Amino acid sequence: MSLEEQSKENKCNDLQTKIKESVRIIEEAVTRFGYEGLALSYNGGKDCLTILDLINSVATGKIPSRLINPEKLKEIFVFYLHNEGDFEEMNQFVEKSLSEYGFQNYTKLTINSLQQGLIHILKKHPTRKGIILGTRFADLNGKKQPVFAPTDDNWPEAIRISPIMQWDYSDVWEYIQKNQVKYCVLYDKGFTSLGLKSQTKPNPLLKQKNGEFLPAWKLPENSSEREGRYVTNSNKQNDENN
Repeated sequence: MSLEEQSKENKCNDLQTKIKESVRIIEEAVTRFGYEGLALSYNGGKDCLTILDLINSVATGKIPSRLINPEKLKEIFVFYLHNEGDFEEMNQFVEKSLSEYGFQNYTKLTINSLQQGLIHILKKHPTRKGIILGTRFADLNGKKQPVFAPTDDNWPEAIRISPIMQWDYSDVWEYIQKNQVKYCVLYDKGFTSLGLKSQTKPNPLLKQKNGEFLPAWKLPENSSEREGRYVTNSNKQNDENN
């Protein structure tokens, strides 16, 4: 076996280990909060899309788990924070993907921040204390929080749950491609991290000499994922899922 082939095999094994750990975290979340105590923050970005697919795979038996009645995961409460500045392609993808996966317990909120979104959700659904997010260790806040992390003092009281915390950028795209997960078309146009339309451009590291951009999974370095993003302090709190 060549060094390149061995590296690919090791990477595959590493991803399988991370998938098993993510499933374990989902199982623990159900044990702690019950199906009725969980909510998923979903906006169609590659990270929360990976979690949505993982949850669906466990619910349908594609990925085995120790859960009793894993199919109840399809009843998990999903909320989407809609902003007038969002890409229309992302808005369309959110609706389409939730419909195709069969998640029906879903609401869209026209609210600009995750903090305000949680205030609204917990006021209407006070049992939803476990909030599943697409945060990874490379994200703005990922390095500072554990997999199960209480919200900050000025936030509504809840526990943030990050099933793919230990995944990196290439893990996400390897999972999406190997499992043929449908994703937002913007990732085919050189976008590697998506935020508000006014603050997001294609990743300049993917630009070719002819002016076109390579797709997101062609990015050579994990650390360059957020090139092309212009995130202000007020929008950092909404930045866990893209």
